[in-house]
Amino acid sequence: MTLQEKKRLRAAFFARIGPNAAAFRGLLEHASELCFYMKDRAGRIMALNRRNCEVCNIRSEWDAIGLTSRDLFPPTLADDYMALDREVLATGRPVLQRVTAHPADYSNRLMISDVHPLRDRRGRIVGTARTYRLTGRDSSEARNDDALRAVADEIDRRYAESLPLDALARRAGMSKSTFKRTFTRLFEVSPGQYLLRVRLNAARRLLETTDKLISDIALECGFYDQSHFSRLFQRARGLTPGAYRRAHARRREKKEARLARSARSVRGSRQATGQSPPGQAGRSEAAR
Repeated sequence: MTLQEKKRLRAAFFARIGPNAAAFRGLLEHASELCFYMKDRAGRIMALNRRNCEVCNIRSEWDAIGLTSRDLFPPTLADDYMALDREVLATGRPVLQRVTAHPADYSNRLMISDVHPLRDRRGRIVGTARTYRLTGRDSSEARNDDALRAVADEIDRRYAESLPLDALARRAGMSKSTFKRTFTRLFEVSPGQYLLRVRLNAARRLLETTDKLISDIALECGFYDQSHFSRLFQRARGLTPGAYRRAHARRREKKEARLARSARSVRGSRQATGQSPPGQAGRSEAAR
């Protein structure tokens, strides 16, 4: 693929996402410790910041544009990368603070990643964006990282249940103090903070996508009661759950109104020029 072809490929991808894509990419271009990339649904790299080029031993961003992880890395490493991307594409939900022991610089340091879905102007998922950074520890010092990841996965699944620290420590095969210390060192949040983050994210999704009572959402997501939930949600989001739901509904209504106006504008333009809607011309020909 020539440089001009790569530029056209990325320009088309950014146009689908909107102007924020280029702005976000520019913001992270000079990040000194944070690695960043964007991929399309096919897994082709659309953007890569300087730090990621350094870590991956890639001369320049344009050398990677249009390539996939399998074009750049050994199969086991590439499959690990692509597994996270596939998970986000399939669920539409971000993967946060995921720890892997095989970073792209081939050292024994750990990599902590956040992967988010990228959506076009209509809300359809068109790719993924990942930020990650490397820890300063060697994975030989982290003999229990698999156990800690298993505990984090269990929290992701069972966040609505009571998950006391001592039970999580037993699940990892550690004492409470060792578990808390090593978990915090790997994820940079304590087990309690991680659990709270998962519960708040689950509650946010329910506020956005359902009409459930706030008291029911609180209990469904593992909070003691509505008051406890509301206090923690407002501290994290700056809005009460009810205010957040109303604000989200207003944003959704405005977005739907913009899409409706756009659709009417397109229909009006076609009528003015005598064009048939997509598919209608073919049906008319078949009828004749």
